[in-house]
Amino acid sequence: MSQKFSLYEDLKVWENIRLFAGIYRMPENEIKTLGDAMLSKIGLMAMRESMVCDLPLGWKQRLAFSVAILHKPSIVFLDEPTGGVDPIARRQFWELIYGAAREGITVFVTTHYMDEAEYCDRVSIMVDGRIAALDTPLRLKDYYKVESMDEVFRTLVDKNGKEEG
Repeated sequence: MSQKFSLYEDLKVWENIRLFAGIYRMPENEIKTLGDAMLSKIGLMAMRESMVCDLPLGWKQRLAFSVAILHKPSIVFLDEPTGGVDPIARRQFWELIYGAAREGITVFVTTHYMDEAEYCDRVSIMVDGRIAALDTPLRLKDYYKVESMDEVFRTLVDKNGKEEG
């Protein structure tokens, strides 16, 4: 799922579901049932006939993610999926990510929000194009003797800058 939406703004919600289900070669007889179940799960059943362009940003993100995993892929990549949304929508989106992970989908997330790194099972932090740290959030905080992932990141950036200078 890209940072910018992969949904078609000029299609209705259900039309996007049908389009992507077809692209993913889902069986024709499963598309409506699975699509409706997904819409109920994410609270968008009442918006089924709405144009995607009319949906609020947070709803578009939930829909885009749900469409991306409708066919139950083994892995999904999310590029800054919570950028530009309010804290409540961010939290709701992470609940969807947790749900996908519980269903066996491996979820890779890129983010600039270090508080979101706390939600992950494993974190890779890049500084100047290279992996500077890779471990669980708890182990990284323990190793750097800090309280938050933001402090881990700042420590790595400071350390990197001192090594070059």
